[in-house]
Amino acid sequence: MHAVVAIPPINDFYFTPHRFSSLGAEVLCNILAGNGLKVSFENFPLYSNKGRSIDFAKGLEYLNQYIIHQETGKLSYFTKYQRFGPSIEECAAIVASQSPHLCFISCFAYSYSIQTLELAGAIKRLQPQITVVVGGAGPTAYPLYFIKDPAIDFILAGESEVTVRSFINAFIYKSIRYEQVPNFYWKEKGDIKCSPLKKWTEPEDIKVVFSKPWIQKRTISFSTTLTRGCSKACRFCSNFITHGTTFRTAPLGTIKQAVNELSIPEHSDDSGIVFNFEDDNLLLDPNFFLQVIDILKDKYGKISLLAENGIDYSLLSTNIVDRLIGAGMAQFNISLASIDATILKKEHRSIELSHYQSIIRSIAKYKIPSITYFICGFKDDTKESVVNTLSFLYSQPTAIGISLYYAIPGIGNFENPATFDALPPYLCNGSSAYPWNGSLSTSTMITAFRLSRLCNLMKQNNHSSLEKEILTLIQAERKLYTFIKTPKGCVITPVENSDSELVEMFFQSITAGVSL
Repeated sequence: MHAVVAIPPINDFYFTPHRFSSLGAEVLCNILAGNGLKVSFENFPLYSNKGRSIDFAKGLEYLNQYIIHQETGKLSYFTKYQRFGPSIEECAAIVASQSPHLCFISCFAYSYSIQTLELAGAIKRLQPQITVVVGGAGPTAYPLYFIKDPAIDFILAGESEVTVRSFINAFIYKSIRYEQVPNFYWKEKGDIKCSPLKKWTEPEDIKVVFSKPWIQKRTISFSTTLTRGCSKACRFCSNFITHGTTFRTAPLGTIKQAVNELSIPEHSDDSGIVFNFEDDNLLLDPNFFLQVIDILKDKYGKISLLAENGIDYSLLSTNIVDRLIGAGMAQFNISLASIDATILKKEHRSIELSHYQSIIRSIAKYKIPSITYFICGFKDDTKESVVNTLSFLYSQPTAIGISLYYAIPGIGNFENPATFDALPPYLCNGSSAYPWNGSLSTSTMITAFRLSRLCNLMKQNNHSSLEKEILTLIQAERKLYTFIKTPKGCVITPVENSDSELVEMFFQSITAGVSL
């Protein structure tokens, strides 16, 4: 029996190919192949390194006033809406040309569910006999949204390790009933059915995969995830929906075997090997992480390490920082969320600013870069709380990363999935700057985004003459400016429709000024 595993194209303002590791889809492929199926993998967003400009999706028109045509440079916001991957029709034709018995569509985020439904429909129009199965974090968050679509036959929610083999036994071999497949949704005589079994992986179930290597210049990069679940209960995080609330680690023996089987492309001796860990809370068990690093170093010697999905600073100590840097950590992506204790308490997150400062300074003394991420748009956020966080981070030896708040079905304040029925799923992208909580307007959130980029440029050690010019202008007028591309080069232009009050509050909060 032949199965195609497909990841639909992505419609968004941006896409980061090297972060698109598709680990869940690769786990699915391995499980299907291990159970006797012939498997083809079509990762459509990676068919091209560049996106193609498309019209704004219906419902995103409110962002038009914030987009500056031909904007460029370090102060810019998003400039165009794009599709990453072939058209839906092309993707469906590629799947249908293989005449598979099943097509598993992997939807890794609810915000991209429309492309999933469109691909399923296009496949069915070409070959109605293909059974379409949808899984991933998107359907897990709101299974009924997907299963009610006539083009979708089955939903496998949750983790592949606990659902796929049971599904094969039920669908292909008929050895068990559908009710015995965990986290499973199907249709029967027009009615939607749901399995009563809810299950997450045990540690020994976790499949370890390393993504296809991302080769750039002299660097070979792999991504992996070695843990599941999170025992923390942050209300803005959706990890628990797919992976549960118990933290588990893959067995070290399984990891060692996967490392030994890893194929490293031919490269010169001075090429760097980078391992990026996409786990949400790897340091809930720091000794486990350090043992994993030892396995990698024993196999490959000198390596570089990243954790681009972010590290909770509260799980770091100066000793762990020292050990990670000694082992090859090349950059720290730090998760802070906010500096407002009242906001964080309501979000079930703690704050220890003195500890954070100690960690950031410990990293900085090694001259290792760090990026500290905060969330803008919490329910109790105000302009004051945003400015306080920005100005605090501006004073720290770290770059600033901003995440605009977005909701998905199941997280805090959005437990009722019906909330999303009247809203297009792409509003659940951070890039949509949608005011989910009503605390901050779209204008305020986008202005905060621009201010975070301004902070990073201001903190930069060296500036070009044009950067000096724009920083002087911004500081003198307390107004945002940016660069646009013209046939004669970059020119400075004002940013219209920004939140001028937020900008003024920001400049009032930073008394040290800018050293040019």
